[in-house]
Amino acid sequence: MEFKKIDDRKFQCRLNEEDLEDNNISLDDFFKNDTDKIHSLLEVVMEEAERNIGVTLSGEVMSLQLAPQPDHSILLTVSSGKDDLGSMLKKAGESISKAFSKPEKSNVIKNGDGIYSDAEFETFGDSLDKFAVSDDESDSFKRSDAKKTGSNVLKAGTGVFRLQSFNDFEEMCAVSARTWGITNALYKDETDNTYYFVLQKGRCSEEKYRSLLNLLMEYGEFDSSKQERAAFVKEHFSVIINNNAINVVKKYM
Repeated sequence: MEFKKIDDRKFQCRLNEEDLEDNNISLDDFFKNDTDKIHSLLEVVMEEAERNIGVTLSGEVMSLQLAPQPDHSILLTVSSGKDDLGSMLKKAGESISKAFSKPEKSNVIKNGDGIYSDAEFETFGDSLDKFAVSDDESDSFKRSDAKKTGSNVLKAGTGVFRLQSFNDFEEMCAVSARTWGITNALYKDETDNTYYFVLQKGRCSEEKYRSLLNLLMEYGEFDSSKQERAAFVKEHFSVIINNNAINVVKKYM
């Protein structure tokens, strides 16, 4: 994500393809006007905008414009507006559908000389590669070795945690920060009513990822850091929340 502050009540955010993937949203979701996914993305954008460029839009009244850019990124312009959140999201979906069906020069920013060009942004954060781990290292991970759990998952980039109840997951979400750049979902093993939380590190900072892992250890039990185990959980267990599980639960708290 890249931000540009226009004034105290308006800013722009550029989202590239990786940003969309990290937040579990696709261009099809915009075309379909999936308000739940757009809302979840907007919450992340607002949080990062406040932290990185000091823009805070209080309340739920705002205006959102979306436009595709020549480099296949999406430019969001967020400002105070007259629409409530529901109307704003509906218009956002309609606007991006029209923009992608008729890409024009107006999709890019116009400077003072009347020349169309890409906006200049202040990029925050570094792009972090997903960590890889060899099979030998994976085999050496021991579930009983709780002290090394955090570092194992951090290296692998994938983590599976087991929780005894949905209440445990809710309590964890209550004290957790909103997630960004972390793919996460919640599943349930119907045979023993056990819940499994699966996460994959994206472009979030190592510090934030480590903090979440430590929190998960307080409310659950480490299960595995192998992608094969994560795939097994996704295939054989019931899906409870398949997209941004932590943010979904926090939204209703």
